[in-house]
Amino acid sequence: MKNIGIIGVGHLGSALLQGLLKSKQTQPANIFISGGSSGKAQKLAAQLHCNFCTNNKELIEKSDVIILAVIPRILPTILDEIAKDFTENKIIISVAASFSLAQIYEHIPQHISVIRAIPNIPSEVCQGMTAISVAAQVTDEQLTTVKQLFLAIGQIAIVEEKKLEISSTVAGCSPAYVALFIEALADAGVIGGLSRDEAYLLSKQAVLGAASVLLEQNMLPAELKDRVSSPGGTTIRGVAALEKNGLRNAVIEAVKASAKITD
Repeated sequence: MKNIGIIGVGHLGSALLQGLLKSKQTQPANIFISGGSSGKAQKLAAQLHCNFCTNNKELIEKSDVIILAVIPRILPTILDEIAKDFTENKIIISVAASFSLAQIYEHIPQHISVIRAIPNIPSEVCQGMTAISVAAQVTDEQLTTVKQLFLAIGQIAIVEEKKLEISSTVAGCSPAYVALFIEALADAGVIGGLSRDEAYLLSKQAVLGAASVLLEQNMLPAELKDRVSSPGGTTIRGVAALEKNGLRNAVIEAVKASAKITD
């Protein structure tokens, strides 16, 4: 089993760590983590029974796959600090958005294998979606290792790097959009007389179920909408109200805003 090192255990790094452990594909003894001065990494290591490294050099020495789960602003500093510690047999994975492979190679040797992988927060419960772009130096065997790693915590999509930002926006920002939709559904349920707990349970499970049907049956969203909408029925009247009030356009504009897409 490969040893996995995670530098940085903020929201995304912590989600990855917990998802990998929950998947049972990686054992705590094979995970090494390091972090900043907050002490969070050390506390998480103790809580989850994995290995805490006092510095990044130690982590790299003990890991086969190194995940850089730090924000883009401090990534150059981290790369400069540990560049000399990378060897050809290591796989470097950056989960930082908006920091390209070319920018990464400005700080490390050109022969190192680097992959950009942008997972989302549901990776924490092994329902993640990870968009992956690969540098030319990465071998097929190394890519297989990385694919297995992220498949353990959800689904993956291998995309060209120029598509990585929009891919990560659709997958990474949408949990917040969906949470708003679920909250709105629940609010409507409460207006109709449901308790808050009842409304949340019904709304959460309904959204999870709809997504599961679409994935498991490889169904187009329009097919599911048509299956649920009987002629003259309650659902199609609700769909018409959503269209009238601009749901579709609101979602498109939200993604464009998050991705900084201009018309």
